[in-house]
Amino acid sequence: MVSVDEYLSMLKKLLPPGIAFPREDTTSFIALLLECWAIELSRIDSRIDALIRENDPRVSVECFSDWLAEWGLPDVCANLIASMTDTTLRQLLLFKITTVGGQSRRFFAELAARFGYSIQIDEFQKHTVDSQVMDALWDQSVAHYWRVNVLTGAEDATSHAHNTLGDVTEPLAWWGDQLIECLIERYKPAQSEVLFGYHGVK
Repeated sequence: MVSVDEYLSMLKKLLPPGIAFPREDTTSFIALLLECWAIELSRIDSRIDALIRENDPRVSVECFSDWLAEWGLPDVCANLIASMTDTTLRQLLLFKITTVGGQSRRFFAELAARFGYSIQIDEFQKHTVDSQVMDALWDQSVAHYWRVNVLTGAEDATSHAHNTLGDVTEPLAWWGDQLIECLIERYKPAQSEVLFGYHGVK
């Protein structure tokens, strides 16, 4: 940013020569006028610098809400995060901007890790004449299914056990973590179906 003094010095150099335009007199009308212009030019210069910074979502402040609105945040998955802060929103924003998607195991493992989960993925193969005797008997439809085993990072998972106050129609226990399921469902291949398992999660 160019300072007020720097602008004032540049403006004085543009004055015509002669005693009518004294450069050293700081109390004359022309000196006060130049100072006002220098203040405004410096202010505009600082706003230009700020605008350039706002173009970067990593440091944007004034336009941060515009960045969020442009990228549809907070979205359904983000609303499942218990402690939503500006820092968390900024991380989600950067993730959404820089993520192009993928269909590999590595992509989904990294996606889960970014949000604090450790997962393992199982893929199923249909049973053929080349299958082993102990292989599961899957038909052709199994090619569209895969399972995400959530190993760690599901402290806030919806996991409940039946108690004596529960209704007889309630299941003995049920599990789930809406956040990881939402994230996986969002980025999964459209033709596939995902099953979720929770292993070692209390």
